[in-house]
Amino acid sequence: MTEPGCIELGIKVCDLQQPLSIGRSEVGPGRFTVISVTDPGPGMDEATLERIFEPFFTTRPDGNGIGLATVREIAEQYGGAVAVQSEPDAGTRFDVWLPSGDPDEAVPVQHSPDLAFRGAGETVLVLDTDRRLLLRHEEILAALGYEPVGFTRLAEAITACRTAQTRFDAALVCHMPGGSSIELAAALHAAAPALPMILASPSTRELAVPSLETSGITELVHHPLISAELAGVLARSVASSAARRRVRRAAVAR
Repeated sequence: MTEPGCIELGIKVCDLQQPLSIGRSEVGPGRFTVISVTDPGPGMDEATLERIFEPFFTTRPDGNGIGLATVREIAEQYGGAVAVQSEPDAGTRFDVWLPSGDPDEAVPVQHSPDLAFRGAGETVLVLDTDRRLLLRHEEILAALGYEPVGFTRLAEAITACRTAQTRFDAALVCHMPGGSSIELAAALHAAAPALPMILASPSTRELAVPSLETSGITELVHHPLISAELAGVLARSVASSAARRRVRRAAVAR
């Protein structure tokens, strides 16, 4: 908002007897909790509304375009959805639909939230010039159910990608002082254009959206790594990689 105003937060429970289209998704039947956020800001036109959930699309000078895309992906992974209503000079309202259990139903305690998106042995390339940190990253990935293959040298990582183009399901490029991690990701992307690229960075404020796009980076995670966050990002990246391979195989079959 450009001026002071009131942001309204709301929550309600909806019981759906049949499926309902919400945004690009279909939810229900079942019980859903709907979290609403409404602001009296400048609103958005139709052209902007069509793109707000695209990774790296942003209208803010200091934005990175990751927030809304991540929110929708998380909601959909749990069987929910996100809807938005907005018009120029009329504010914006977001509704986040999440599956809701019976109020009297006991909720199981999840002692390991990282297991929600546990891998199934998929291979992840890890690039970090610090060998000590690289070993730590490999341990985290292995604990999440992935097969990490670490490199401290970019040339070796590129050679591995070119030698076996279908070997890796995703790549994790870790933070390097001075911004060289973006350059490393770009070089790796040039060698393996179809490989989902994850960048681990302590902050996204200094990252320019154009440089992220040209570097082939598809996801951002916090550095130092947080297992729960990394698990969700890896699940999306691996799913994206598998979908691309299916498309390529179908094209070859034709």
